[in-house]
Parts: sequence; structure tokens; C-alpha cells
Amino acid sequence: MRNILLRLRYDGTHFKGWQRQPDQRTVQGEFERALKGMFGEDYRLATSSRTDSGVHGWRHPVSVVISKSMRLSAIQKGLNALTPKDIAIVDAQVVPLSFGARRDALGKTYQYHLYQSPYQDPYVEPYAWRISKPLNLDSMRKAGRLLIGKHDFSAFRASHCDARSPIRELHAVHIGRENRHITITVTGNAFLRNMVRIIAGNLVEVGVGRFDPDWMTHVLESRDRGEGGRTAPTRGLFLV
Repeated sequence: MRNILLRLRYDGTHFKGWQRQPDQRTVQGEFERALKGMFGEDYRLATSSRTDSGVHGWRHPVSVVISKSMRLSAIQKGLNALTPKDIAIVDAQVVPLSFGARRDALGKTYQYHLYQSPYQDPYVEPYAWRISKPLNLDSMRKAGRLLIGKHDFSAFRASHCDARSPIRELHAVHIGRENRHITITVTGNAFLRNMVRIIAGNLVEVGVGRFDPDWMTHVLESRDRGEGGRTAPTRGLFLV
């Protein structure tokens, strides 16, 4: 028996998220189908996260215990041949049998992609939120820093979020820019449903000048989702 940690990259555009659902195309469903096609039996996966419909994965960790004795390179090559073109296994390694991708996750990093342009770019549009107005990144950075630390993030969770507690700890919020492409990178111990997309939406509100950076503190302390801005579209979000 070996416990294999695999990292998946996928384009979430045509998936109904990670988690297996009846009569829906999901990343988990397609990956489990590939595992069964390769090894002839069903496998139970452990995953660090469950991404929503339309969200992309850059290096999504998944662990699975297998009984077959095959080289890691052969496992990776075989699974890549059996998964659809919008999923790729980019890394494989052996980990202790006691390891679980969800149980042993120390934190998570998500990255949200924006691009500034008055018109659509068909090569960028599926993977970023287009903002037509200029963005003040200094103001966005100031607002982002106000979220760092351990807080009640009730104002940054979806109404259908089923997490028992709204308390989360953000370790870093970094905003970078390369030409028209802007990234919001958020690292924390865990995240609520839609939390990163709501953070991104609120940062854009500050960036376009609708609110001052200190408004972010007001939203956070309100613990009321209605006090914040819009939820950013799913297409710009990547699980890193």
C-alpha cells in the first residue's frame, strides 16, 4: 500500500466544482473515473479543498492510497492519458500512509486575477475579471492589510456557507501588477464559502474609488454581508 499525493491543474470553466455530484461534470468525478480506468477499482480521495463551479485549480492537492506497485512517473502519465484535456496531473509523490490532504493542510493560498481594459480579450476573459476603470493599487493594498489576522469574517461569507464558525485567520494579502494584469493573492488557515471572491469584490470597490480603504474595517466589523460590495465572478479565482 502506498499513499500518493497528486497535484492537479484544471480549467474549471466547464466543471460544476470539485465535489462529485449526480449527473454533473465535476473534477472529482472525472478524476475518480480516470483512477478506476487505470486500476480497475474505486478509490477514496482526500482533498485539501472543494472548489466551486467555475473555479480553477493550479496545484490542487489530492491524496489517494493505492495497492498497485507502479512507478510514480507511470501513474502520472497513465492518469494524464485518461483524464479530459481540462485536467492535468502536474506532480506525484509518495507520502506517509497517515497523511491526508485535507487533515494535514497547514493553510491555503488562492489567487484572484483581474485585468484592466475597456474591451474584452478572448484569450484572457475566461480566466480573469475585466475592470474597465483604473484601479488604485495603493488603496487596495491598504484595504487588504486591514483583513490580515484572526477575525470574524461573517461579512465575507456566502449566505449558503455551512461552516460552523466564521472565524478565520488571514496570513497575507498581496496585490501585484504586470501591465494590465493584476493579481490578488490571499493566504490563510482556511476560507469560508466565497470568501476570497468577496474579498476581491470589496478590494475592487476600493480600487475604483467608491470607498476609502478604511471602509474595509467597517465591513469586517459589521459582520453583515450586506455591508460589503459584490462577489467577484468565479472565472478569476485559482486555488494555488
